[in-house]
Amino acid sequence: MSDSGTSQQADEAAGSAGGSPPRGRDLRTALMQPDGWRLERRLEVRPTYELYATVIALAITAVLIGLLVLLVGVSPFDAFSSLYEGAFGDRESALETLVQSTPLILTGLAAAVAFRAGVWNIGGQGQFIAGAIGTFFVYDMFPGLPAPLLIVAMLVGAAVFGAIWATVASVLLVRYNTNEILTTVMLNFVIDYFLSWLLSGVWQASNTPYSQTERMAENTYLPRFFDDSRLHWGFAIALIAAAFVHFMMRRTSMGFEFRAIGVNKRAASYKGINTAVSIVAVMAVSGALAGLAGAGELLGLHHRINFEFGEQQIGFTGIIIALVARLHPVGVIAVAIAFAGLVNGATQMQISTGIPAALVTVIEGVALVLVLVAAVACRYRLRRGAVHADESAEGSE
Repeated sequence: MSDSGTSQQADEAAGSAGGSPPRGRDLRTALMQPDGWRLERRLEVRPTYELYATVIALAITAVLIGLLVLLVGVSPFDAFSSLYEGAFGDRESALETLVQSTPLILTGLAAAVAFRAGVWNIGGQGQFIAGAIGTFFVYDMFPGLPAPLLIVAMLVGAAVFGAIWATVASVLLVRYNTNEILTTVMLNFVIDYFLSWLLSGVWQASNTPYSQTERMAENTYLPRFFDDSRLHWGFAIALIAAAFVHFMMRRTSMGFEFRAIGVNKRAASYKGINTAVSIVAVMAVSGALAGLAGAGELLGLHHRINFEFGEQQIGFTGIIIALVARLHPVGVIAVAIAFAGLVNGATQMQISTGIPAALVTVIEGVALVLVLVAAVACRYRLRRGAVHADESAEGSE
């Protein structure tokens, strides 16, 4: 045998005896060895792990945004201080942040309910517009109703129109197995063009070249909590909706069915759950919540529909909020207020430091990516194979 062959055998023997790994062995091969490190999926993810992962992701977001601000020649401390002052610095700013958070809570809940059931409803924006259309439709059809009854009827109309618009996608899903992501996204454009047709036709205000409706009567405005603030009863409606969602998902058989099909649709059907009916139902609930957001914006702030009404992208922001909040109703409230604070404080930050308000969009995007990465990471753990084998041996004894 040649000297090179003898040397190779000696290297392999040394590697098997616990020495250095043989030449040519890559990292993947080393990780696959019985005594190497391996990535294991956790059988159960504790809520504390998810909380820690989210906090770490948001902390990394703050660091990255701070570095980005530093690159443009502005102190991160000054930027974040002005952002906070504009969002929560005084009573007026704090109340306005709650105003901005009202529709975000409802669209966040809409996304959270659907996502919890494993249905990817990306049509919150379209259902938000459908809710506004339903609100104005009721107002236009029943102008003679007493004000309290008319307000209730308009809220119901908003929920119904939002639910109907969401049901279109869910029926296509259960009947033809159409991808709900595609259908809900496309329906956003359909309702947008339909609104454009209404505003330039049957609902266009008279004596004006602008595509907008007539201003609604003052007796249809949602009451406000304070005379010196725009905070209206829509915020209370959003909190009630969050409590309703939490109770429904945790304390009712319908909520159990929604969560069951979200975990495993096939197992849920074997258990006797009608998955098709549940999918249609959860999409209807999701659409109704987004529709209420549209009603709150119309009755509480705008009092007329125009092209700018659909350009707020509230439905898409609600998706980010739901994911960052880990689909929990209480988390949706907190994250929605935080995101509203970003939007409300962006103007003050731009005035004080000159940083464009578009930085808020960057913050939202970075936070979403890192939180999603953290959500996946906390479901795994890195363990050493030998330790795992020893624990298994001890357990068998």
